[in-house]
Amino acid sequence: MAGDKTQEKAPANIHKSSLSIRDGIEIRAIQVCHRDKVLEFLRSHYYLEEPLTIGSDPKEQDPEDEKFNMSQISHGTCLMALNEERIVGVLISGPKSSNEADHLFEDAERFGPTKWGTALKILACAERDSNVYVRYNVLKALHIHILAVDAKLRGRAIGASLIEEIKKLGRQLLYPLLTLDCTSYYSAKLCERLHMDLVNVIKYEDYLDKEGKPIFKPPPPHHFLKTFATRL
Repeated sequence: MAGDKTQEKAPANIHKSSLSIRDGIEIRAIQVCHRDKVLEFLRSHYYLEEPLTIGSDPKEQDPEDEKFNMSQISHGTCLMALNEERIVGVLISGPKSSNEADHLFEDAERFGPTKWGTALKILACAERDSNVYVRYNVLKALHIHILAVDAKLRGRAIGASLIEEIKKLGRQLLYPLLTLDCTSYYSAKLCERLHMDLVNVIKYEDYLDKEGKPIFKPPPPHHFLKTFATRL
């Protein structure tokens, strides 16, 4: 979540699938046609501060990272917040099932020592160790991959509103559980305020490579990858 790059005026069709309007912030479902504008927003307001991205070299995101997150749009479970026709917040989420950890470890192996492969491996560890399927006795869940808000509008509860709307949508789609890996201190604090369950913690300085050195070294206050869950 970073930056303050001015967005171009969104096309008229960005205003389809409205879910809510509050305090001048409108939340809508992201459609495939919005992909480029959403990616532009994330490049300005997410990747420049995301701890796994800036905490390892190279400091910019892997193209495979962007490709994966944009692929989630087709599930119909991604949301954007708009203020006067401009994107000011984005939530990217998608389905996962009880074999998700296996898939993540397989993908981490396939991508190898690339930036994306390295990120997938720590996310696979978080998925395995949180074990939400046994903990909550469910077979599937809706997982939030990205939560990003324009820095200029932080403090207006846009992130909380996006999570509340995805919870409503998840219930409509019959998902029993919502999960979120918080790589950032700030997203973790938001989940705590929303009374989500903390189900796993990985301390970055304890997540080491073969030489015993931390793989991710994000700046303070980002010290943990925390996984949260909440029943829907």
